[in-house]
Amino acid sequence: MTRAMEGERSRVPLVIGLALFTLVAGGGGIWLMVGAQQRSLRDALVGTAPLWQHALVGITTGVLIALGAWWIIARPYMAEVRSKYATLIGPLLPSRWAQWFVSICAGAGEELLFRGALQQWLGIPLTALVFVALHGYLDPRDRRISSYGLYLTATMMGLGYMADHMGLMGPIIAHTIIDIVLLRRLALDWKRASSV
Repeated sequence: MTRAMEGERSRVPLVIGLALFTLVAGGGGIWLMVGAQQRSLRDALVGTAPLWQHALVGITTGVLIALGAWWIIARPYMAEVRSKYATLIGPLLPSRWAQWFVSICAGAGEELLFRGALQQWLGIPLTALVFVALHGYLDPRDRRISSYGLYLTATMMGLGYMADHMGLMGPIIAHTIIDIVLLRRLALDWKRASSV
């Protein structure tokens, strides 16, 4: 095993730890919803919609957003950005189970905190903007990444409206699907580039 491969493998536990931290932060979102906002967790999660509806809308929305995001990322003018993120993600999340684990943790944790708790105080547009900015996709010095960030801001507003009207399960599922698709494609890009 090469030294580079050993370094990559040693970072995987760090990424898993960060994913678990994200999930724990979602627990903070639960605390804010129930403790500070005096909301029912069940109502916040499922509202009045049946679970099958959350699953159907969440999966469909997640796939459509992910396809739109990848369409932007796959444009020739985004090649440098795509390569940068593939080089970052690929070594950290080389296996499917790691990609799924991180996606589930991020989908649940981030939605509970942002769409579940913070959206109640900040409103839908500002929550979406803060969420995308914290992920580093709104950089006034980089038009390419910011164009992707504007797309993500609009789609996160969509998840905000979904959470507002249906509850959080749909957005949690959609967010998880988005991450699964994008992490997988970036990891595959990295594998292809490293095998050349």
